[in-house]
Amino acid sequence: MLLLAAADGGFFPSAWRWGALALAAAGAVAAFGPQRVSVSRAGSATFAALVLLGCWTTLSAAWSLDAHASLLESQRLLLYAVALAAFLVARRGLVGGVVVGAAAVAIWSLVDRGGRDPFEGTLLVGPIGYANALGALVAMAAVAAVCLRGRALLSLVVLLPALALTNSRGAEAAALVGAAVGGALVLGRRRAALAVLAAAVTALVVVLVVPIGGLGDRTSYWSTARAVVPRHVVGGSGAGTFAEVYRTERPAGPSARNAHSLYLETLDETGVVGLVLLLATLALPLAAGIARGPAAAPAVGGYVVFIVHAGVDWDWTMPVVAVAALALAAAQTVGTLPRCRVA
Repeated sequence: MLLLAAADGGFFPSAWRWGALALAAAGAVAAFGPQRVSVSRAGSATFAALVLLGCWTTLSAAWSLDAHASLLESQRLLLYAVALAAFLVARRGLVGGVVVGAAAVAIWSLVDRGGRDPFEGTLLVGPIGYANALGALVAMAAVAAVCLRGRALLSLVVLLPALALTNSRGAEAAALVGAAVGGALVLGRRRAALAVLAAAVTALVVVLVVPIGGLGDRTSYWSTARAVVPRHVVGGSGAGTFAEVYRTERPAGPSARNAHSLYLETLDETGVVGLVLLLATLALPLAAGIARGPAAAPAVGGYVVFIVHAGVDWDWTMPVVAVAALALAAAQTVGTLPRCRVA
């Protein structure tokens, strides 16, 4: 995690290649270790959904407005597929790893806090370079730490100040939702956790569909994405093409590379098929984690932070955040259902 954070959060393609190699090596070490490797059906299904999403993303280059951009998106998804596979094989220490890794990034950010960033002002951005991404990462870890309790709570000494200094309202709101869901599971109240999650998803849909003031340029991004979806419902405009779509629809406005919503951007770029595959990738481990109850509460709580925050920002294009979320996704699938032996 520290390596990805140091490389601008893994935002650029050069980080995807060595990141995939490093994760593949780690997965291979775990696979050939003394313990027999097993992957639950939930884990296997999640991996299959992610691979299918990657295949569909690659295929979208055939009709894309920018084939090169679509192929770049498929490379990032390859990194995510390798990461998820490595985490499914490793199985142990995933939640703790996210907490420790995020705490290390938070310490780095707090100690090395610079002056005024040309884009972020005085907000805490750390090595990642984007305050909201840093906020999402430390919020995920903070919620997981609260649900883990014990010594993990010590990490809050650095995670909470870092979150506050990012001034990320989205990350803070997502943290509240994740803490509520995780806390309900800790208490064994699965129905309450589902109720909170359903309410949060409903609120997110409303925010993305109904114009609301006070959200800056995001409403412009979201309305553009919604407006062009009917033109290519099934396959979208091609992965990675929102910048082209936005430039065409709003030539007089400022440029925008991302729609600042994983779900709207996926629907716009890869159509209904891509959105269904994405939702399957995200929902399968969450369903498995909630089914496990208190044992999976730390992973579920932190993961919900990602699911909510990704709806209003571009976490998916920041591998340091997405890879941490995939670690929590894999942790939720451990021991959930009868396992498929792979070694």
